[in-house]
Amino acid sequence: MNVQFSDAALQRPDGVLEVAVFNLVGPHPSDLVETVPASDRRRAFEVVAVYPAEVAAVSRARHQLHRLMALTGLDAIADAVALGAHELMANAVTHGCRHQAVKAFAVKVTHSGGRLRVEVQDPSSKRPSPRPPSDEREGGRGLLLVDALAATWGVRLGPGQGKTVWMELDVPGEGTTS
Repeated sequence: MNVQFSDAALQRPDGVLEVAVFNLVGPHPSDLVETVPASDRRRAFEVVAVYPAEVAAVSRARHQLHRLMALTGLDAIADAVALGAHELMANAVTHGCRHQAVKAFAVKVTHSGGRLRVEVQDPSSKRPSPRPPSDEREGGRGLLLVDALAATWGVRLGPGQGKTVWMELDVPGEGTTS
């Protein structure tokens, strides 16, 4: 399932433009996560949020994602998820939203069957590729970090313009179905 941008949602300048939570605990407040009862932890869920293409939004989304992992009983992978997602979101802001009419990125997190999947969608159809590390460049190591943290990752071009860069992590103690 591809996260689709809504032009109306992407024009709003709020910190979090839209949040949709499915199979978690019903209707959701404006923040990515509030509280999740202990009985619902480790349950399959899907969360989608759209953020403005701003550096501050990446940090905010990372903290919300880390909190989501803790609240859903996925503490064991919280740091890896937050760090890998941070790299994907930073790439979306830095490369995927630059010179684009749409100035926002979407994050979708899905937990099911022993795997946690994080997808970051941006409006550019230019595929990212890992670059060899260099002492001459400050950046360029993000996808290498994602590759080290994730069980698998990849890029899917969207219908029309845009792409989704995703990563999957195995959840310790849960058997994967893939």
